[in-house]
Amino acid sequence: MITDYVKAGYPVLLVRTHEPERFIGAALKEAGGRTPYQWDVVRGFRELGNGAEWQECDPFDLPNVAARGKEKSIWFLRNFHFWFAEPPVIQALQNNLPVYKTKGITLVIVSADARLPLELEREVVVLDFSLPSREELQTILAGLAESTGIEPENEEAVLDAAQGLTWEEAENALALALVRQKRFDPHTICTLKAQMVEKSAALQFSQFTETFATLGGLENLKEWTLNRFRNRRPGLPFRGILLLGVPGTGKSHFAKALGNEVGWPVLSLDMGRVFGSLVGESEARMREALKVVDAMAPCVLFIDEIEKGLAGVGGSANDGGTTQRVGGSFLTWLNDHTSQVFVIATCNDYAKIPPEYTRMGRWDAIFFVDNPGPEEREQILNIYLEQFQGYYQGKNLPDLDGYSGAEIRQVAIEAAYNGGNLSEAARFVIPISKSQKQQMDALREWARARTIPASRPAVEEIKNIRRVQI
Repeated sequence: MITDYVKAGYPVLLVRTHEPERFIGAALKEAGGRTPYQWDVVRGFRELGNGAEWQECDPFDLPNVAARGKEKSIWFLRNFHFWFAEPPVIQALQNNLPVYKTKGITLVIVSADARLPLELEREVVVLDFSLPSREELQTILAGLAESTGIEPENEEAVLDAAQGLTWEEAENALALALVRQKRFDPHTICTLKAQMVEKSAALQFSQFTETFATLGGLENLKEWTLNRFRNRRPGLPFRGILLLGVPGTGKSHFAKALGNEVGWPVLSLDMGRVFGSLVGESEARMREALKVVDAMAPCVLFIDEIEKGLAGVGGSANDGGTTQRVGGSFLTWLNDHTSQVFVIATCNDYAKIPPEYTRMGRWDAIFFVDNPGPEEREQILNIYLEQFQGYYQGKNLPDLDGYSGAEIRQVAIEAAYNGGNLSEAARFVIPISKSQKQQMDALREWARARTIPASRPAVEEIKNIRRVQI
């Protein structure tokens, strides 16, 4: 991965990786006849491959030591980024850049961190060392299977679960699965992957119990999404959906249930927790969160009420442009990522979303989730009647026209506390379609020509309207 940069005479590279030894081993094969050195702050430096002894070397003097070294050499510096903020180090690197170029010397800083001082941003090239590929994970699995005599029951599921782990993490996870379950158990591996998510401030590994069976209505949305999963294939864009709609209509419920329907883990991204107080911290958190998401693939990424996380993206926030840069990082990833990550974002207020976030191509589709129709209301009510079985004297169904799914559930709960009379319970639940009628009507009018209805009855209604207009 660094061969071309070394041949082109780049003096300083920074490679981001959590696997320094694996990277250095791979890079040595690409050294191209250059003399390799390695340095760390504890042992100092030594030439690799000839049994040389370690020599002490102060990190502040390291740029000068490398410049006095052999021509056509490559130096692997472990965690040298800790000294990047020191003025003597910055100056020493800048002073020696011409020497490195003349003598064919390349410094390769190997680190999990990529923050650079402004003085070096234009001089240092930042690269990422990829995690093990599927073929490499297959090699690890085959090696363990051969050594233990235990063949994987579902190799594809095991490889899916191990995707995104380092080489050592994959070996440990597969070995732990054998110890605990006496087989290569994908669930055990996924549990270990969840620990990666917990280290990210903005992400949460969510264990939801919802399924499509517990979600009434939204048949058009369910059918379209499952078809997307069934027919996905390499090279075909697979992005996600934006769910716009009335509060309480099941948008979040759908996102939680989808993971269980397709057997993928669900990660929740809290964009509000991305923002930090230090300069550059917010952008770094977003990049790190998206790297974890890619590593967890295949997975569902759930962003609830995305318009709140994007507040200020349009430039109104007085934060030095941090919100815009964070939003830009997410937008670029959303548009360009090739990992098997299906994004579901919910939104209650379209007016707060910048236009660039609703452009087709960044989403596979934008659905509008409205209050349920008559049949859907009865279906939803029956789900909650069954959930609270034993609390009701009978199905004295009230007129719940204009009630959302969440409001129907609240009616069922209210009835459970008051003798099971649903009609009486409905009097204590005022639907938002009445309390905020003007806002809801404006939302529906905006969505009519811009989104796909999530409910099948709504699809038929729009078809009938268009026939009348024609």
